[in-house]
Amino acid sequence: MSLIIDINNENNSFDLHSFEESLLLNKRLLVSFKRLGYQLENKTILIPFRDETQIKTLQEIERLFKKFTINYSISEGIKAELESYHKEEENFNFFSENARAIRNNEFEENDRLVQQFDTFQNVLKQEMERRLYPLQLLSSFHMAFAQNSCNFAVPGAGKTSIVYGAYAYLKSLPEEDSKHVDKLLVIGPLSSFAPWENEFEECFGEKPNSFRMSGDPNISIEKKLEHLYSPNAPELSLIFHGGVDRFQTDIIDFLKRNKTMVVVDEAHRIKNPEGVWGRSVTEISKEAISRVILTGTPVPNGYQDIFNLYKFIYPFKFKEILKFHYHNLEDMTANSSIDSNRVQELKDNISPYFIRIKKEDLNLPPVEETYVQIEMEPYQREIYDFIESQYIEYFKEDSSATVKDILNKAKLIRLRQAATNPSLLSKTLKDSLENNELTGEFDPNTIFTTDTDEFINDSEFFNKITNYSNLEVPRKFNTILNTLQNDIFAVNGKVIIWTIFIQNALELQEYLKTNNIESKLLIGQIPQEEREITIKVFNDPNNNDFSVVIANPFSVAESISLHKGCHNAIYLERDYNCSNFLQSKDRIHRVGLDDNQITKYYYFVSENSIDEVINSRLHLKIQRMEEIINDDIPLFRQIDDNDETDIIKELIANYAQRT
Repeated sequence: MSLIIDINNENNSFDLHSFEESLLLNKRLLVSFKRLGYQLENKTILIPFRDETQIKTLQEIERLFKKFTINYSISEGIKAELESYHKEEENFNFFSENARAIRNNEFEENDRLVQQFDTFQNVLKQEMERRLYPLQLLSSFHMAFAQNSCNFAVPGAGKTSIVYGAYAYLKSLPEEDSKHVDKLLVIGPLSSFAPWENEFEECFGEKPNSFRMSGDPNISIEKKLEHLYSPNAPELSLIFHGGVDRFQTDIIDFLKRNKTMVVVDEAHRIKNPEGVWGRSVTEISKEAISRVILTGTPVPNGYQDIFNLYKFIYPFKFKEILKFHYHNLEDMTANSSIDSNRVQELKDNISPYFIRIKKEDLNLPPVEETYVQIEMEPYQREIYDFIESQYIEYFKEDSSATVKDILNKAKLIRLRQAATNPSLLSKTLKDSLENNELTGEFDPNTIFTTDTDEFINDSEFFNKITNYSNLEVPRKFNTILNTLQNDIFAVNGKVIIWTIFIQNALELQEYLKTNNIESKLLIGQIPQEEREITIKVFNDPNNNDFSVVIANPFSVAESISLHKGCHNAIYLERDYNCSNFLQSKDRIHRVGLDDNQITKYYYFVSENSIDEVINSRLHLKIQRMEEIINDDIPLFRQIDDNDETDIIKELIANYAQRT
């Protein structure tokens, strides 16, 4: 009597019939079955499987039978399943090679793909007001063809338009087509909501019927659920990354009832695959018709970040695609400098399902960068020199000083404040920073509330700090005023002024107001609705209600476009975070600019100060970063934006040279 392996699709199990009772005496075999979760019911052994592990479980059963020389046969039902599986694999491999050909723009000899591309372009001409440039068009076609894909284009490449192109094509397909979609669910940061709505209007010539599930405290839970269960739900739904978990079950129900493309914007925020919202996003993706990942920084922490992204776009096949386990990817990250073969293998494995537009591919118009050397006013010079002399001695005493030491990091921040505006020194660091660089490092009830006490020992000096705003205006503020009046306003220009410190933003706004210049703030404490109005008005070239925006890179580094109305940026000061700096530059230098439009950047550098050190070291870091950016999956971890150790070392050397 030969054992029979049958399949029970209702119970999702393989059923083993007609086996001899002696089989149950094979303890080693039963131990292996136990690992597979077997059950014994009515002389039948049931071995469960999940949809995504069905074939793997069957292969394991067959391996065990061969190992223990047990004769068996498979039912007609399993034969049909295997035939379907192999056909599906063959189709997927064929599809993958076509997707790779589109990605590499090497399909001109494939008549079928050429015809599909022609059809795709004709649909976009009919459905979209906006015309995509060639690389956007290719990326959008790849996204529509693949249906599930990642777009790793750099900031400013127009990823939103690329998605809308793919969406327009998939929506144009007949309703009975398995790829047809008619709803779009975007998961992203709150700052991305307005751009998605605005870009819809610019792409299709009409305002979207949209619903925001996050960001508005006036929308009740009941209203959100009403939206998800509505038979006539709006075409565009927007939800914050962190809000998916709460509505996971309801979103899954929504996706089961609606043919939806699900987009995760700024997807690098999916970190640990076992994290709460990481799991939620993966679960809902299983019910989507189309899945899209958008991020310009796919592996900010390491190649293991790819695991989450591909688990989202192919929840049932991602392991087959990657061919690397999560821990393999972690190891690859740790040994990236000596593991180039495995890194290339990973790129080859995933290449059919992602496309990347690099900065150099955009052919953007030129930029002008001006470094403005600024001599400090007398009181500022005295305050800065005093603090620097104290800190240099502190750094020298510890030759291994690094900013992994939080006190060193705090002192570097204080020096940057003194080099820009000494009145900031009278505030705690907690009140000074938008996205506090020190948060979580130590008890906020200690240094956050007492860090100015280090200056109390010298009462005269302490009084100069606390009364600084009554003694003089920082030279950087005066220089901004001159730059606005003589350079930018002289040609009816607009400008965004970047500052790390929120108190700087508030004081600079007040200073400009006393000089009859209206400005708006884009910082964390400004409500999202007000920020969106500011951006919309500022982006309108014909609206001159105000021509100055003062912004913090932590608040508007992602998802915001300001290039339509503004072509000038002033950096009041910069920190050593290269990623934030480059992101901020991309806000006004991106796709959509006229060919002859020059974008201007002004970098304010206080002479004989930490500004010069940061300027020098940041320039070197940018060069390294730009080399990394040109990679298909750039590993930004190779540059530690949180480690400013070399700033301390160069500051000591720079100080010795100056004094």
